[in-house]
Amino acid sequence: RLFFRQVKGLILNDSIYCPAETCVLLASYAMQAKFGDYDEDKYPPKSLINERILPERVGDQFQLSNAEWVKRVVNWWKQHERLTK
Repeated sequence: RLFFRQVKGLILNDSIYCPAETCVLLASYAMQAKFGDYDEDKYPPKSLINERILPERVGDQFQLSNAEWVKRVVNWWKQHERLTK
């Protein structure tokens, strides 16, 4: 867990570079690890906007809103159904 948290922190702080699409995929794995399988009733996209899941650079680079980024993360997250923590 410590390794995961360290790498996540380095990516979120842009201490190490991670391409945007890879950031989205890693964020979806982080959501699966934290919350388990995606359930829209429990985790509607609006409720995830305040989660810090992507580096600021990614949002700035592609001019997408937080809601649009969350939607991309959720789309990947749905693919991880039944993936164990």
